[in-house]
Amino acid sequence: MNRIAIVVGAVALVGLFEVLTLSDQRESLLPIAAIPVAGALWLLVWSLVQRSRRPAPAGPEEHEIDNGPAEMLQRWQARAQMLADRADGSRADWDRHLRPLLAKEFELTSGHRSAKNRRATEAAGLLQFGPDLWRWVDPANSAPRDQVNRAPGPAALDEILRRLQNM
Repeated sequence: MNRIAIVVGAVALVGLFEVLTLSDQRESLLPIAAIPVAGALWLLVWSLVQRSRRPAPAGPEEHEIDNGPAEMLQRWQARAQMLADRADGSRADWDRHLRPLLAKEFELTSGHRSAKNRRATEAAGLLQFGPDLWRWVDPANSAPRDQVNRAPGPAALDEILRRLQNM
């Protein structure tokens, strides 16, 4: 019943506004046009007041969000530490975990794709790293089953990363 009364009242108001506007009274046009604008303004203010009265939703803090900045930094540090530990492991560890990352980074920074031109990639790698370090970056020099020989260590990894950064 309440909705029907609102609809009938609204239709009656619109009909009254139409009758007034169709009559030849120019002085009544401004107040008639102001009534819907005032109604819309009142609804806007009312909705803003209602929104400000609602309590803010209690969500997790920024440092508690899954995959938030703090958790992402912790994961990155753990991964970096794991990769640095591989530099002290066996050659198989180096070839499985570090060599693909270093070779890919070298290909991206130098622009030489080993799949397209192996000799150009090797020449660029020898120029950039020298023969001692290039053998630890070269994707073709992988021996993923060599558990006997040692990886070059963190000093070589630091030097390779420094030279990649300077490219």
